[in-house]
Amino acid sequence: MIRFCARTIFALAFGLTLLGILTLSYVGKIEAADHPYHYVIMQSAFFGVGLCVMTLFYRLDYHLYLNKTLLWCLAIGMALALLLVLVPGIGKTIAGSRRWIGLGPINVQPAEFVKLGAIIFISGYFGHIGPLAQRYKYGFFIPLGVVGLLLGLVVIQPDFGSTIILGGLSGLTLLTSGARFRRLIGPFLIVLLAVGALLFANDNRRARLINEQEGENYQAKQSEIAFQNGGVWGVGLGRGIQKEHYLPECHTDFIFAVIAEDLGLVATASVATAYFLILLCGCTIALRAPDRQGMALAIGAVTLICAQAFANIAVVTHLFPTKGLALPFLSYGGSSLLSSYAAIGVLLGVARTTSAAENLPPPPGGRLISLT
Repeated sequence: MIRFCARTIFALAFGLTLLGILTLSYVGKIEAADHPYHYVIMQSAFFGVGLCVMTLFYRLDYHLYLNKTLLWCLAIGMALALLLVLVPGIGKTIAGSRRWIGLGPINVQPAEFVKLGAIIFISGYFGHIGPLAQRYKYGFFIPLGVVGLLLGLVVIQPDFGSTIILGGLSGLTLLTSGARFRRLIGPFLIVLLAVGALLFANDNRRARLINEQEGENYQAKQSEIAFQNGGVWGVGLGRGIQKEHYLPECHTDFIFAVIAEDLGLVATASVATAYFLILLCGCTIALRAPDRQGMALAIGAVTLICAQAFANIAVVTHLFPTKGLALPFLSYGGSSLLSSYAAIGVLLGVARTTSAAENLPPPPGGRLISLT
């Protein structure tokens, strides 16, 4: 079962990425001003690097990177990366938000990596403190202090979508790792109230939340039109008209709407099913993990991928207010793609360790990426 789940996760992630690159091959001709195949070339390069990152996490026994010293280095590194975003000349502002570090032609979004980093830190931290998790200092104040610092640095960018995802993932990982539920209720409510207050304190954010802003209505309506045009079977690959400057961000946040128009309900239902299967297989791996650290890692990693996927789909289908969240494996963006494949590598690494513990053949990958 573990071997089947690992292979299924890899195959689905690989297939979704190829679909994303195929879609970018014609969307990019419209969106890219400098080169018609800019997005395809860049995304393909990120795909190659992502496979290497995935292989690294797959090959490693996850207990190795849960080393106590490495965990605190990771925590410091995450905080420094989020601080660099705010430094003039290093951080890059796009659409009023300072979320990126400019590295020449590439923009790195640290918050994408911090989400997975927080999962790794919390899982490893609770594994090291053992019975001390029952004490407030070790099982409450220290991990909540680290998570609170990261959340605060993401909020001031501002990036409320990533804040909600990071907070939810951290809370889930804390519970899975052994933190007491009743201790987390208070901090959860405080964070929820603080984020709500920040959202409603700003007119633009409040309008976006209740979907009153004209620009937000426009984007949502254009997405709805794409779904209506596509129907069940779609208008044909590359033949949709909404990508012709009608639908903003169609290569990133709203790529799902482009797929809906071109390939129809059959394709969008297949994509949603793929994420659901990744969730099921990931949870199966988590439940079979040999220890609590492995279980927390696996649950956090699969939730990171699927929560963002279902949130993006809900935004594109106008169920949630418009918010900039990438669709894992499909949306254009190196940070999102690399962090998603790192999460897949963590999942496969837990599966590999579980198989070894059960004296089964090593799981996934096959000859395609030389995982043996």
